[in-house]
Amino acid sequence: MQITAQPREKFGKQVKALRFLNSLPGVVMEKGSQSLPVVINAVEFGKVFKEAGETSLIDFNLGDKSFKVLVSEVQVHPVSMKPIHAVFRKVDLKAKLTAQIPVEVINDEQNPLVKAGEAIVLKLLDEIAVEALPADLPKEFVIDALKLVNIGDEITIADLEYDRTKVEISEYDDDEPVAKLDKVEEMKVEEEVAVSEEEAIAQVKATEELSDEEKAKRDAEKKEEKSEKDKDKGEKK
Repeated sequence: MQITAQPREKFGKQVKALRFLNSLPGVVMEKGSQSLPVVINAVEFGKVFKEAGETSLIDFNLGDKSFKVLVSEVQVHPVSMKPIHAVFRKVDLKAKLTAQIPVEVINDEQNPLVKAGEAIVLKLLDEIAVEALPADLPKEFVIDALKLVNIGDEITIADLEYDRTKVEISEYDDDEPVAKLDKVEEMKVEEEVAVSEEEAIAQVKATEELSDEEKAKRDAEKKEEKSEKDKDKGEKK
């Protein structure tokens, strides 16, 4: 995977003009060096980023220079969700670095308990920090939901598949859960008690026989009872 870039000479409000030309402003960061503003083709970046994400090395061509980078950050437009700025990190292939590796759950809809509507797969960690050489970074941690058989089953850090001779996870213990099969909580709906026609008529007659003062008192009690029920429902939610 590779990206061809040019030095960027437009900044601030002038950057908008670049986006109209289907160009994407960005910057290359290198430890101990000054950041380098660049501009790249937005379509080319989109294709490369879709494949590389933030964990795969990219050949970055800038003029007569070529070096390895990782995509460090991508800013997107809040409405269109299209990239509007990218940050690249120049890497030393011989030096270990720390990176956030995404967690991906697969086959969750094929899990028998999930299909039966009895359970749900909870992803407890979206990313996991690892330390490794740039070329050894895993693209993602894949969790197969079919391995979760019973309610309460978990996939822990120790269960993840990766090359432990090259990749180190130090932020979490081995027994830290990454995903879990949890029971679907059923929402209890209060059943309304059916009232017969005779009972309804009797209630109306009883209400009509009440004095104005008694009617007002009864209405107040009903409002208070309704308020308490609404409050209970809100707390249950």
